[in-house]
Amino acid sequence: MVIIKMIPLHEPTFDESDEKLILEALRSSWVSTGGAFVNQFESDFANFIGMKHAISISNGTVGLQIAIESLKRIHDINIPFDIITPSLSFIATPNSIVHAGGTPIFIDTMQGSLQISALLIEQTIQNSYIEKNKKLYNKISGNILLAILPVHVMGWSAPIEEINNLSEKYDLPIIEDAAEALGSYTLDKSHIGKTGIASIFSFNGNKILTTGGGAMLCTNNATFAKRAKHISTTAKTDNLRFIHDEVGYNHRMVNLLAALGCSQLQKLPDYLSRKKNIFELYKEKLAKQNIKLYYQDNCISNNWLVNIIFHDKITREKVFHTLLERNIQARPLWTPCHMQPAYLKYKTNQPETKSFLNTIDIWEKTLSLPTSPNLSNESINIISDIIIKVLR
Repeated sequence: MVIIKMIPLHEPTFDESDEKLILEALRSSWVSTGGAFVNQFESDFANFIGMKHAISISNGTVGLQIAIESLKRIHDINIPFDIITPSLSFIATPNSIVHAGGTPIFIDTMQGSLQISALLIEQTIQNSYIEKNKKLYNKISGNILLAILPVHVMGWSAPIEEINNLSEKYDLPIIEDAAEALGSYTLDKSHIGKTGIASIFSFNGNKILTTGGGAMLCTNNATFAKRAKHISTTAKTDNLRFIHDEVGYNHRMVNLLAALGCSQLQKLPDYLSRKKNIFELYKEKLAKQNIKLYYQDNCISNNWLVNIIFHDKITREKVFHTLLERNIQARPLWTPCHMQPAYLKYKTNQPETKSFLNTIDIWEKTLSLPTSPNLSNESINIISDIIIKVLR
């Protein structure tokens, strides 16, 4: 067996233009919160995705938390609340709900899909909630239903039009977890993340655009933007005498990271172009061998990670371990949230376990392949040949 140089799942790409702006931020002495690059990054990012407001945040988890907190405070919600969200997501999604004082209500995916089922969202609302004074309350816990929090898993779109119809029907705001969806578009070329009251984009080290750590909270609602910015920056009303009018958070992005974000954003179109090419190269090698690559026809994906859907878990594990033995960093999907030990105590508030059959099915069969923007064609051929050989 030939051991090759490690091929990471998704590594960042930096060059002299990144170093130049970081050095400029260092020399300005504005290295912490505040600074010109924070304002520039927020403005440039809002323009890129086509939204009115972008608030830089320290990471995606707290970005979701700030969005939920803003929604609570604007609507003066001071009682226990639920938020509907998919079980198939990284645990940061439900964690943000709990951090904000809420309870996540997990929903299954559609059959053969990574995305939450809008049909099951509505069934859960109808079966598990009762309407009082134009608000929905959990029949078991009495919690008010605050919002729907869909996730655009792997950069593919959740069924956002159907979810928006539910939002309007039941008067439920939408907060979109678009952590993995920067550079993904609807079929009419509108950037994903513009449907709800707010959306969150992550800049973690494994994302297409990275600042090492960081995120952006985006909204078209001026009132929401003002509140989110205020409580994420310690809710300060007087910079001279340090007066704070409510309990806030120190979840700001620092100027050094914003400088890197400004540089990375300029190169994002090139990254997206290369990642589309990477998907097509995998498809050319694997699909003609009847190996199924995950795909949705309801959007234009950023192709964050290329995913194979196997016939069964045993086959996935065989390929997975073979790739690891060859120093190739593949990855299964996250263990579904409803199965996580941290969330077992919430089980009594969830839909019946049988409703997660689709989530479990695709979780057991899916494997993410290396998809870094700097991944070489040769590496794609090596990875594909190993997979084909194992399956034969």
